[in-house]
Amino acid sequence: MTTAQQRLHHALDALDTAGRSSQPGPPVHACEHCWSDRDFALLAGPATLLPNGLLHSAAAKTPASWDDFPTLYRRLAPRILRQLTTGRLAVDGPLIASRLLAADWREWPHAGQVADVLDAWWSAALDRPAPTPDVPEVLETVATATGTLAPWLHTWANTPTRTADRHLADTVEGWLRWGELPGLTFGFYQELQVGAELTKWLLALPPGRIGPDRRYWLELINLPATADS
Repeated sequence: MTTAQQRLHHALDALDTAGRSSQPGPPVHACEHCWSDRDFALLAGPATLLPNGLLHSAAAKTPASWDDFPTLYRRLAPRILRQLTTGRLAVDGPLIASRLLAADWREWPHAGQVADVLDAWWSAALDRPAPTPDVPEVLETVATATGTLAPWLHTWANTPTRTADRHLADTVEGWLRWGELPGLTFGFYQELQVGAELTKWLLALPPGRIGPDRRYWLELINLPATADS
């Protein structure tokens, strides 16, 4: 286990402790067409005891379905984030990010531990040759959840390892191949406009980080903005 992966492991443990995920919570109620009384009882119990199928359904369900969505998500978040960051959650990361925003996670008592998990997860993803979820999804998730690209791009720029640079090349290649970059948005509900900021950041990197061919196409993409300035 690398230092980055150890940091993620410790951050998840700290979130478990701060989030008190092993303790029961208040009664849970939601749409009775979607959930049974047994589901409500399980969801009100310790999050650590929830069956995975029920956890994944609750993690993805729209906030309007619940009588008190923020309280429920605050309790489930340590378990949700542990499964998400270890590739075991059957829900896309950007959707979880949007749900965290809807639950107003920055106001939680353990918001600092959530932030630590997101930060450690990003570093661990850059460190792994083949992370699950992949690096573009992790970036979209952490940026959406925090409402900003800047700290995540700063970390990437300051991680000039062979693995991180391969992820960078593969990610840029994907954005260029599908023509996504100019109007790229992040988040399940497209909450974050990122195309212009990403393009500017990529062009400011040392030339060797993304290669001459990718840089050429990025410069072409950026030509209209350059001409207007």
